[in-house]
Amino acid sequence: MVAVLEETIRDHANVRIVNADALEVDLYGLPPRAPTRIVANLPYQITTPLLERFLADPRRPPLVVVLVQREVATRICATPRAARERGFLSVFVQSFADPRIVRRVPARAFRPAPRVDSAVVAMTTRDRPAFAPLGQQPFFKLVSDAFRHRRKQLRSALGHEAGLTRDAATAVLSAARIAPERRPEELTLEEWVALARAAGVPEE
Repeated sequence: MVAVLEETIRDHANVRIVNADALEVDLYGLPPRAPTRIVANLPYQITTPLLERFLADPRRPPLVVVLVQREVATRICATPRAARERGFLSVFVQSFADPRIVRRVPARAFRPAPRVDSAVVAMTTRDRPAFAPLGQQPFFKLVSDAFRHRRKQLRSALGHEAGLTRDAATAVLSAARIAPERRPEELTLEEWVALARAAGVPEE
C-alpha cells in the first residue's frame, strides 16, 4: 500500500506519507508542524480509540472530518431527542466538538462493498472542553459508569458504580436539578456537567 501511495503522489512535493500505527504515533508531534485539519477514513474496529486520540488531545485542530460506519455517525451526533442512539460516545465527542453528518455514503460506493453504509461526520472542535475546568478523567468516568446501566433510572445507575445509596444519589441529582427518574441517555451535555459538579468531580 505504501509503495502504491508513493507512486501515486510522486509528483506532489507537498504530500508526505508516514507509515505508522495511528494508535501509537504522536499525530500532533509530526514535523514540520501540527495538523490544522484531520480528514480520515477510520477503520470501523478502531473508530472510538482514534476519535479519543484526535479529540481529547489539547492540540486538536479546529476541524476533524471522518468517514465512519453510519450507525456510529448517528451515535456521535445523537442528542437527548434521539435517546435510543445516545451513549457515552455521543457525550465524549460533543464535549470536544460540534459534530454533524454532512454526507451519507452507501455500501455500493466501496469495492469490495462492506455490509453496512457509512457517513461523513464533520466535527468543529471547541477551544475548551465543555466540562472544563473539571477533570477530564473523572468526568468521563462518571459518564461511562452511568451508561453501563443506561436502562436504569439515574438514581439507580449512580448507586451501582459510585457506591451511593438511593437517597444519596437522589440528593446529588437534586443538587444538579435533574429528576432522579431520568435515564443517562436523556441528559444534555450541560446537565452532565452540572451532575459532575454536584457529584464532586474535581477541577484540574
